[in-house]
Amino acid sequence: MGKKPKLSIPQNGEDFTAEWFTEILQPQYGAAVLHVDQDVIGTGIGFVGEVYRCFLQWDASREDLPISVIVKVPSKIPANRGLGEGLQLYEREVIAYSKLGDDMGLPMPIAYFAAMDDDPTPWLEKVIEFLFTYLPPKGVNWLTVKFLQLAGKNPKLRRYILVLEDIDDARPPSQVAGGSLNDALLALDSLAKFHAHHWLRDSSIEISPRIWSLDRLPKVWKASYLRNRAEFVSRFGTLIGEEKLHILDQAQKEIPELLKPLGEPPWTLLHGDYRLDNILYRPDGSIVVIDYQILSKGRPGWDVAYFITTALNPEHKVEEDTLLRHYHNVLCSEGVSDYPYDLLLEDVQVTKLLLAHRLVGGRDAFDTELQDSDETFVDVLVKRVVGWI
Repeated sequence: MGKKPKLSIPQNGEDFTAEWFTEILQPQYGAAVLHVDQDVIGTGIGFVGEVYRCFLQWDASREDLPISVIVKVPSKIPANRGLGEGLQLYEREVIAYSKLGDDMGLPMPIAYFAAMDDDPTPWLEKVIEFLFTYLPPKGVNWLTVKFLQLAGKNPKLRRYILVLEDIDDARPPSQVAGGSLNDALLALDSLAKFHAHHWLRDSSIEISPRIWSLDRLPKVWKASYLRNRAEFVSRFGTLIGEEKLHILDQAQKEIPELLKPLGEPPWTLLHGDYRLDNILYRPDGSIVVIDYQILSKGRPGWDVAYFITTALNPEHKVEEDTLLRHYHNVLCSEGVSDYPYDLLLEDVQVTKLLLAHRLVGGRDAFDTELQDSDETFVDVLVKRVVGWI
C-alpha cells in the first residue's frame, strides 16, 4: 500500500480555494466546499504573519460544518519573515497545534489543519548557537542582522499554514486601551492552570528542540541592546528618564545572571506571548487563548509578569498584589507545592526589568504601526512596561 500523499500547503490568499478546503476538510466532515469568500484581517497588524477569515459554502447543510475559519500563513514582508524564520515562530506554532493540541492545558481554537515543510537545514541551529555563544557582542550583532536578512529573502522558504476555528462570538479586548481587573483575573486563572498542567513535565518540553529555555543565549540579549540603545534613547529617553535608563544599563551588565534563575527549576511550559491581544473573551465567561509562536521553558513568573505589565496600565500597580496572589492561589490549588509566593514575587520583579531591557533590544525587530494612531505598538508597550519597573 503506497504512502498517503501530502496535502498541499498554499501561502497566498488566492490559493485558499474551494478545492483546497475540500482536500483538507472532506476527510473529516464528509462534505465538499463549493465556494470560499475571504477577508484579510491580519496583514499590517501582526508582526510576522498574514491572517485571513475564510467563509465556506458547503454542499451539505449540517450544524457541525464550520461556516468560517481562520487561516494563518507567514508574512510576505522580508524583515518580518526573516524574524519569524530566525526565531522559529512559525514552526513552534504549527508544533503547538499538531503535537500538543488537546494537551495544551489552555482553551485554544480547534486546528482543522496544521502543516509545514520539513526543515531543510536542521544542522544550522547548532552552528548558530555555537557562534552566538562564543563570538563577541559586535560579531553577534553582525551575524544576527545578516541571518535575519537572509532568512527573509531565501528563495526556497519553508511553507507553513494553520487553519483554525473562528471564535466569532468572542470579545477581543484592546491591548492599547488596556484591560480591566476582571479580565486580568480571569486570564491569570487560566494561566495558572496551564502552568500547573505542564509543571516540570519533560514530555511537554521534549516535543520539539525549538522550545528554548529562557536563559538561552544571553549574549544575543546584550548584543541587541547595544545595537538599539541609541535609537531607543532618542525616541523614549525623555519618557523614561535618566534614572530608569540607568537601571536598564545596569541590567545590560548583568543579563546572564538575571536570566539564569528563570531557566532553572521549578520550570514549566510558557506561552511566551500571553497578552490581551491573544486572549478572546466569550459571552459565557470563558476565554480562548491564541498565538503559540513563542512557546518556551522557564519559571512561570515570566508569563505572569509579561501579562500584567503589557495588559494593564501602571495605575493598576495598587492591585498587583491581588493579581499575583490570585494567580498563586490557583496554581497551588492545582497541586503545585514547590513555588512559594516569595519566589513568584522575585521572578516577577526580575522579569519586569528583563522585559524593559528586551524592548530596547527589539526596537529594530518590532515596529508595527497601530491602525488610526501615530504610535507604534511598541510605543504603547514601552510606556506600559517601563512604567511597571
